[in-house]
Parts: sequence; C-alpha cells; structure tokens
Amino acid sequence: MYMLNKKVLAVVISAALGLTACNGDDEIVYVDKPIDSAISSTVAEGKTLSNTPDIIVKSAIQDVSEVTITIAATSDLHGRLFGYDYAIDGEDKDAGLTRIATLLKEEKAKTNNMILIDIGDTVQGNSAQLFNDHPTHPVVSTLNALDYDLWVPGNHEFNFEREFIDRNLAHFNGAVVSSNIKWEESSTNYIRSFQVFEVDGAKVAIVGLTPSNIPNWEASAPDHFKGLKFDEELASTQAAVDTLIAKHHPDVIVGAFHLGRTSGGGTGVYKIAAAMADQFDVIIAGHEHATYIESITKSEVGADIVTQDISAEGKHSAEDKTLAGVYDESNRTNSVKIIEPGKWGSALAKADIKLKKNAAGKWEMVDTTLANISTYNIEQDTDISAQYQYVDDMAKTDAQEVIGKVVGVFTPGGGADEAVHEDINNEVGRLYTTIHTAKVQDTPLMDFINAIQLQQSGADISAASLFSDGSNLIDGQDYAKKDSTRLYKYDNTLIGVNITGENLKRYMEWSYSYFNPYKDGDITVSFRKGAKSYNYDQFDGKINFVVDLTGDVLTMDENYKVTNEGSRIDISEINGEPFDPNATYKLALNSYRYGSQVKKYGWVSDTGEDKFYDSVNETTYAIRDMLTGFVLTNKAVNAGDYINNNWEFKQYQANGAITLARTDKGAGQALWTQLVNKEICVKIDPENPKYPGILHSVNFNDASSYFANPNKDNADQDKVYEGCVEAP
Repeated sequence: MYMLNKKVLAVVISAALGLTACNGDDEIVYVDKPIDSAISSTVAEGKTLSNTPDIIVKSAIQDVSEVTITIAATSDLHGRLFGYDYAIDGEDKDAGLTRIATLLKEEKAKTNNMILIDIGDTVQGNSAQLFNDHPTHPVVSTLNALDYDLWVPGNHEFNFEREFIDRNLAHFNGAVVSSNIKWEESSTNYIRSFQVFEVDGAKVAIVGLTPSNIPNWEASAPDHFKGLKFDEELASTQAAVDTLIAKHHPDVIVGAFHLGRTSGGGTGVYKIAAAMADQFDVIIAGHEHATYIESITKSEVGADIVTQDISAEGKHSAEDKTLAGVYDESNRTNSVKIIEPGKWGSALAKADIKLKKNAAGKWEMVDTTLANISTYNIEQDTDISAQYQYVDDMAKTDAQEVIGKVVGVFTPGGGADEAVHEDINNEVGRLYTTIHTAKVQDTPLMDFINAIQLQQSGADISAASLFSDGSNLIDGQDYAKKDSTRLYKYDNTLIGVNITGENLKRYMEWSYSYFNPYKDGDITVSFRKGAKSYNYDQFDGKINFVVDLTGDVLTMDENYKVTNEGSRIDISEINGEPFDPNATYKLALNSYRYGSQVKKYGWVSDTGEDKFYDSVNETTYAIRDMLTGFVLTNKAVNAGDYINNNWEFKQYQANGAITLARTDKGAGQALWTQLVNKEICVKIDPENPKYPGILHSVNFNDASSYFANPNKDNADQDKVYEGCVEAP
C-alpha cells in the first residue's frame, strides 16, 4: 500500500467528492428539473454516468450580437503528465500536460469563451500504470487542475479492469461523453452521448465517440469492458445528433472522436464526416497519433470521399484561408473541417468559431479557423510541475531501478540502425536510415522477447513485434526496468492459441505485407504507406521459413475473405517436420494481435475455444513485466542464449539481391557506402517526419529514391541527422 503526502491527499479528496473546478468567473448552471432515474453521478449498472448538468453555461454576457467560441483539445496523452519519456529516461521537448498548461495560460488570456476537451487514451502509457491504484489517477487530477471541461474515453482507457475507468470517469470534474458506449443488457448509455455548453446565449454541443473495436482489442480480457457494448460509430453518431437537435437546437455542433481517419476496426472519421458534414461544423479527432487540418466534402454513404489538406504549406500547424475559404451560412452544409493534434501533448488543437446574430436574433456562422499549436521547446508550467512532482519522481525512480546486466551483442553491429549501426538520435527522434536491423534480420533482440513468450505459454511458435525504433540492448550496460518498456512499450498480455497451418501462414503473409515489393537495384527495404510497425510481427520458435519480397501480398475483401493468399512466406518446417497446412500448431501472440487480427479475421475461433493459455490468469500478466521478471530472477540477459536463426529475407541471404548489390564493387556498393557514411538520406513519409515511414527503397537505378544530405559534413551529429528529416 502506498502513502499519500498531504498535497496528493488534497487532490484525491477533492476528486473523490466530485468538486467542480471553477473557470474564473464562469458559472455552471444546473437545469431546474427532476433528476432522471437513469442518470447517476457515480457509475451504477444500467445507468448513465453524468458529472454535469444538461447545459453548462460558460459565459452569460447579455445582449451580445457577435461571439467567438474557442474549442481547445488534446488527445492521446498516454500518461504524459510531464514532458519526459521514462522508457528512454530522457526529456521529450514536445510532450506533456505541463507544456500544454503553459499554452493554456496564454490562450485563456485571449478569451473567456474556451471549451477545453481531451479526446482519450489519456491514462495509459509512460509509466502511468504505477498510479492505477490511486483513488483518482494523477493524470485525471491534472485535467481537473487545468479546468478541462470534457473528456472522451479512448480505447486504452479499457486496458485495465473496468473499475479503473469507472472510478476515473466519475472523478473527472467535467463532462464525460461518448455516444456509442452502451450497457449491454439495456442499451442505455454508459456515459452521455453529448454535452451542451452555452456561451453568451449561443449553444455549442460536443458529441463524443470511442472505437467500436474495443471488444476485439481487449478480447483476451473481457472484464475490462464487462457489461458494456460498443455500437457502430456512424449510426450511433446519427442517433445522438438527432436527439441533440430535437432536444436542444444547438447553434454549433462539434465532434470529439477518438477515431482514425480511415477504418481500423470500425468506422473512421472520414466516413462520418462525409455523411454528416451538413450537421457538424468541426470534428476534432484522436487515436491516429497524427497531426492534420483537413476539410471533408459532404457526400452520400458509399460515394467517394473528397478530402482536402487545408493547412498552410501542408505543415498542419495552421489553416490556410486561401485553401479553406470562408466557412459561413452560404456553404456550411457542404463540408466540415477536421483536425487532430498528434500525440503525447505535442500540440494543442484550437478551433475558433465565430458567430453573429441575424435580424431575427438567430445565431449564424461567420467562419471557423483551425490551428495546431506546437509545444516544442515550450517551458513546462511551474505550478502544475510542482503540484505533481511526486509523479515524476516516482516514475523516474521506478524506471531507473537497475535489475541486471546486459551481456553480448543483441543487434548485429551493436547500434540499431542497419547502415550506420547507431541507436536512435533522441534529439531528432529517429534512426539515421530509420531501418532498424531487427526489422530485417533475425536478431537476439527479438528472439529474447519471443523466447520469453514461448517459455511462459508453452507454445511451439511465437509472434512478436518491434514496437519502437528506440529498442536495443548494449553489451555491458546495466539493465533497468525502463529497458523492458523500451523493448515492449505496451501493456499487452500474452495469449496461446491452437491455429491451423493454413491460417498460420495467412497470419505470416499478412504480417510481411508491411514491406514494399523488392525492385531490381534496391539496396534497402521500404515500407508500405500507412503500414504501422506495431502490426509487423516476427515469428520464432520451432519454425523455419524464408521471406521473399518479390512475392504477392495477402489481400482480403471488406468481409475479411482472403482474395489472394500471398506468396511471400515459404515455411520449410515446424517442430522438425515438414510444414503441413492441415496440421494444428500452438502459437503465442499478444492480446492486441489476438483480438484485432487473428480472431477478427477468423483465423482462430471467435468463441475462444482455440485458446489454450491466457496470461491474465497469471500473477505477472503483462509481457513487458515478464521480461522484467526474467532479468530480476537471473540478474542478467545474455545474447548468446537467444540465437535461433530460423528465418531470413531471400534478398538478404548471402547470394540475395540486396546483399549482392551492396557488395558489387560497382554502383550498388558505392551508393551503400554513401549511405553508411551519412552522405545520402532515405526518403521518408513527408506527412510525419518525426515518426517516419520509408516509402521508397534506396535504389542505385533510381536517383530520385534518395537525396544528398545537406549537413553531411557538419561536426554536430544532431545536424547531420536533421539533414535527412525532410527531402528537398
């Protein structure tokens, strides 16, 4: 049991009592009517949690004919109370509520009409789990301290027992909304669908959404969403807006959606925005960890969706009015603007909505203006930092606890980057080439994770992903708890399933579709646009296979029926016997992959009957804690214990096309030498330069596939890395 100091205790007591934070002279008005018996201020089975009245009055200035209302938003904070990454034990210069707090002081000084919201994935990640047993999570307490008006739960709020989210939603001082989370038995809302705010007589409604795919993502731990169901997003939104309009007749409707732009198990923002552009004025999104400012044209469901980047210079920090034009009553029903502020507190999204009264006294739209205000190098707010210093202290102490020693080379060449053999440059936030050796070679680094999964589950085969380019273990280093988080950043649990050979191969083909096809002249690999590194698994254990990047990728239709089986994977044997597509094999994989892909796509039974192991039944249930437990017990981790060379890319074999090109004593070797010497750069996805994806392989037959590093001779290595951040 932990002890709370007096300052922490005061925060906990105020949250537990549900005290409402004051916003200066703002007034919170409770509607004078009987309380609906289906509404509860605490989580009660079958009742709707409601912390707030039907209408919250933010400002009540009389006889106002024009008003500008500011909606400000964060999303995907993932435990970033401070601008610090405990996994790498280093500062993150564009992260943290402490930096958001500084921006809020500046923005609130400009207006009394701000509505401040957070769009979920708030209390998971970055050592936040250390505080899960606190009466109110300190990140939620910080939202209260910063006077957040509204919170939409994301999918990662459901990573823990349902009591955890119940408690934190109830202790949040503002409104908690999501239109598609329902009680399973009654279809009553778990929390409200929307919240109405009144600003100088104008009504602004905010409608929330949470991913419907949560039951798949959390399939291994149904207690995390016990008694709840998550309805399809578009239908839920349409029903909520119909009710909202009939009941409150709002002047402005804003979406607060914890959804990606396209479907990732559910309906994406684009589809909802296109279908309901005539009803929403602004949609602020989360979940994708992206930064964008776009406009979506109204269209019928099923029609092509028309999107437009309306940010200045395509940098997504400010709206370009020459692209966006004026958004007013004349075109209000034709489109809707959408915005997302990235992750971890890297930006504060801001929507300024200007209204005026017409001759009949009705509010009309004058214009909307969007911006993402960066927190890069913004000073951390001293008041919030001081109030929650105990969080930073506890997280650092825990992360820095040395539990063992690293012995041996876990990544060939020592450093993670396959060309320059250096680890990630934390200042710039990337590897030099952004190709981690452990993505393209069988390494002890990944074999360590897979070996632990095999030992814990008793499976024959294990699948695991390299989640972070910052992952590595260096010979001779102290192994601290933070190193387990660097290797395995998520709180996934471990599942063991029986799977047919046919479906195992499909799973493997799906995983290796992460890569673009090999082209003649390639000296590196590249990755399919939009592919997420956390969806690329490597397979270890009693299995031997070769990956050929000239082969077809597995494809499926919208119902997950396989339309092309793929031909990249050649499995030679499993358990010492020739591969048999009709045989059944024991596979270990994480809980996310089990629910999001393998179970969802029908590769194992959706009833759970194929599951033979589930770590939620174990004392140590999280995979990364299994890594920590191993090192604690053995006081070391030795690379020599994790050499199981069971797979390779055909192009990387001794006589493989990429290997031969790099050593051809001609154009291929010359270009590879330039890359090794940091004279040239790979081309990365321009939409997200800090967290890059490589869309084009470096190819000696194609000079457009790379560019000269303008900073190649700079003595400052940070500047050399920065030279590769943006292609000319």
